[in-house]
Amino acid sequence: MKIEKNTICYISEKGHNNFWYPSTHKILVKEACEVERVAWSSGGSRIAIRVLKSNLVPFDLTENTSSHLSPPTADEYTVVWINPKNV
Repeated sequence: MKIEKNTICYISEKGHNNFWYPSTHKILVKEACEVERVAWSSGGSRIAIRVLKSNLVPFDLTENTSSHLSPPTADEYTVVWINPKNV
């Protein structure tokens, strides 16, 4: 799957029963890139994707965004949530 540059995503946060859910913290895809959908549910209208950290830029710096995006090396992945129409 591919997502386009400037796509808005939401980082993950732990929630009920230690499951991961989309947070309210937005991040931006800085370059069009290949992503992989992961089989996570409970994201409401969003789906979970696995993306390289180096392709993401936070809108705001919080403890949550820092822990999910740092260090942004080329070979580390994180899971973010996006609207399915953006895939």
